[in-house]
Amino acid sequence: MASLRSIALMTCTALMLTTNTLTSASSPSGGSATKSSYAKTSFIPPAAPSSVGWPSSLNHRPSRVQNQIATGYGTYHASSSSASSSPTILLGKKKGVVGGGGSSTTQPVSKNGKIQVVLLQTVPDVGQTGDVVFVSSAVFQNQLKRTNKARLISAEEVAKMESEERAQEKEAYDMAVKTKSMLEEAMLANLGGGDADQCADDGKDICGIALEMKRKAGPEGNLFGGVNPKMVMDALKEQYPDGSWEGKQVKLGEVKDMEGKTVAKMDIKQVGEYVVKLYLGKGVDISFILAIVAE
Repeated sequence: MASLRSIALMTCTALMLTTNTLTSASSPSGGSATKSSYAKTSFIPPAAPSSVGWPSSLNHRPSRVQNQIATGYGTYHASSSSASSSPTILLGKKKGVVGGGGSSTTQPVSKNGKIQVVLLQTVPDVGQTGDVVFVSSAVFQNQLKRTNKARLISAEEVAKMESEERAQEKEAYDMAVKTKSMLEEAMLANLGGGDADQCADDGKDICGIALEMKRKAGPEGNLFGGVNPKMVMDALKEQYPDGSWEGKQVKLGEVKDMEGKTVAKMDIKQVGEYVVKLYLGKGVDISFILAIVAE
């Protein structure tokens, strides 16, 4: 309707201009024609409006709707550059899989239809806290993720964790070897004037006391309360403070008397000397002599 009104208005304006021009030219004044103040012109037909049409996927794509303004005489481009350029596409950043709100665009690792996750809590029949395991997507979405017991982990994170774990294992191994050397040196120093060769000549594999503990005992050498593994470990920590005594792998393996008889539950009930096997770490262990003496 706006287009038809514009056509009618332009047509009326042109007719009025033409009529005024003709009237002024034919009116006499003092025996001569009065000069018109209007310039003679020809009729200019109005431009026909273009059909914009009903918005559709063909003539109103999202990019055109965003960058153009529809008028009664066609479609007006807001700017030539915006009309010719392609629409800007905004891509959302993927949520990170790193704990603590970090962001990462790396996809989690999948294998045999399962995805790789790291456990944030111990889950029965799945693993311990910190374990990296493969679980089905259903188990992760319905069980682990909802209870915040696990999160996705990328291959880069796994590689970093493995690198840090190797570094920690090397450090633990070096400390275990150092601790073993401390005990060996203590045994050699406590041979009572002998040496390792003399010890071997006597047919003994282990010589020299590495640890001595004093406890209350009866007349026949029976200990009051006994000596258990925890007491032995506490005494080692106290006597060798620079040693490596932390970690699940550091523990007593077995306790035997000097005749080779195994002490039940490693709970010592009598004064005397005992051979104690001690695990200090992965691939590192030592057997040393423990002396229990009466106070």
